[in-house]
Amino acid sequence: MRGKFLLTTMILAIMACSFVSAAEVKIAYFDTERLRLEWGDWKDAQAKFDEDVQVWQQEAEKMEQEINQLMEDYQRQELMLSENKRIEKQKVIQQKQLEYQEFLSTIFGQGGEAEKRNAKLTKPLYDRIKEALAALANKYGYTAIFDVNGSGIAYVDPSLDITEELLNELGKR
Repeated sequence: MRGKFLLTTMILAIMACSFVSAAEVKIAYFDTERLRLEWGDWKDAQAKFDEDVQVWQQEAEKMEQEINQLMEDYQRQELMLSENKRIEKQKVIQQKQLEYQEFLSTIFGQGGEAEKRNAKLTKPLYDRIKEALAALANKYGYTAIFDVNGSGIAYVDPSLDITEELLNELGKR
């Protein structure tokens, strides 16, 4: 399915380029998976991210172990505890469970620390990739460059952008 989408996207891009300009259309692609596996800077960023994740996971495991220990202690002592002490210990366990869930959400949830850290580590890499793609496009005359593992076009010659004309045309209607 992904291959059909990429092929369709490429064909549409070629057709669009041929309508915009009668000049030669040169298309290339690159493989982000291979970049991630072979590019030293990417591997370094991934290693840093993995270290951070490991620290967060260890902290989560520590919290989980504490909750499990509190629950075991409670279950062993439950019959010997007064009603007030049982309620007090249940509240402590519930509070620790809530803190644990909040920790997981804060770190690993959408918009969490893990996502922010990953973005901080990879943004400079993506910027460098974008610059390198533009340099290659200029050097070899590529009109469009596709990411074979991505969602489509990674670079396109800015002179092919007809957005302004499209907006003007739409404004007439």
